[in-house]
Amino acid sequence: MKSAKHISSIDNPVVKRIRANLEGGHKAQKVRQESSLAIAEGIHLLQAWLGSSDLHEIYTTEADLAMPEVLAAINTQLAVQPQTVLYLLEDSLWKKVTELVNAPPVMAAININQPQFPLQYTDDLVVLDGLQDAGNVGSIMRTAAAAGIKHIICMKGTAQAWSVKVLRAAMGAHRHLCIHEAWTLNDLREKVRIPFYATHLEAEVNLYDLGAELLQPKAWVFGNEGQGVSPELMAISRGIYIPQESCIESLNVASAVAICLFETVRIKHHSDS
Repeated sequence: MKSAKHISSIDNPVVKRIRANLEGGHKAQKVRQESSLAIAEGIHLLQAWLGSSDLHEIYTTEADLAMPEVLAAINTQLAVQPQTVLYLLEDSLWKKVTELVNAPPVMAAININQPQFPLQYTDDLVVLDGLQDAGNVGSIMRTAAAAGIKHIICMKGTAQAWSVKVLRAAMGAHRHLCIHEAWTLNDLREKVRIPFYATHLEAEVNLYDLGAELLQPKAWVFGNEGQGVSPELMAISRGIYIPQESCIESLNVASAVAICLFETVRIKHHSDS
């Protein structure tokens, strides 16, 4: 194993960057923008990025290198990407950095890529319009990646895509997605050339009546947990509703995403068979 860098002070710049990320809020967003690094907590997220050049730094403690799962992951990453920096924090310092007490003590810093949206794009994509719940955003990203979606567009007002909570909920899906943040309605109009389909409780078109229409490229639009899709975005979208029993007011947005995307997967699979 390559030589690790030891950290013992809470005033170390690396530790300050980690703590700011974990605290969340505007300060964390500013730190992520300045460093182009996001913090992923836990062994499962580390394993999700193994072999990637975007896995920039790994953090653990000297004692926890003895854990087979942690050691195996670190050795795998360093064998493939030897430029990855390994930091060992003192045990007492680690407890001041993270609140995760029942998970293997390991974290990683991931490079935040800023992908360009393709000029000619003809595959399905997902637009998140003002979603506030980090768990919903992360779950949607995980579902989208599983359904073969490559591009996620986060409109202004959507929860920060590279926050610790979103990363945790997405369970490694970020590695397989191109994520575009802080888009405006003008950005959508200028860059997205495929039709918009927006879920709406009062829409007239039943998702399950679309059939072969789902074979055509589209931008799926999902709105804020309480207010739904904004009127401005709804005005340029085709409204789609998911049939459900009237005793429930609405579906959780992450559930709605899963239903729409995997109905599309089902139709495409049926068409190919």
